[in-house]
Amino acid sequence: MASEKSKILVFGGTGYIGKYMVKASISLGHQTFVYSRPINHKTSPSKIQLCQEFVSMGATLIHGELKYDQIATTIKKVYIVISTLAYLQVLDQLKIIDAIKTVGNIKVRNTFFKIFYVAYFVS
Repeated sequence: MASEKSKILVFGGTGYIGKYMVKASISLGHQTFVYSRPINHKTSPSKIQLCQEFVSMGATLIHGELKYDQIATTIKKVYIVISTLAYLQVLDQLKIIDAIKTVGNIKVRNTFFKIFYVAYFVS
């Protein structure tokens, strides 16, 4: 059971903590999806380079805004959702939780917010 591979979605995968979560997921052999803002003329070169690195490692990039419909469509493709969004986007995480509950293919654990806040205050 421990060697079973999953489809993992990481929100905020190009951020400070998220990039390590993405790399760890890929290195463990999981099919990894990275949900991030669309790349445009204002996107930093370092973010573009990181996205290219993820693709070369085997990740699937999903560019989109944090809109409920886009989130729900993406969640249907995976078994595990990890959010590494910044603290200022905590309300956006409620959209992710609503989509998880609606789609129904992911088990929601009561420790979601506890883990998030512990991770935030420890770092």
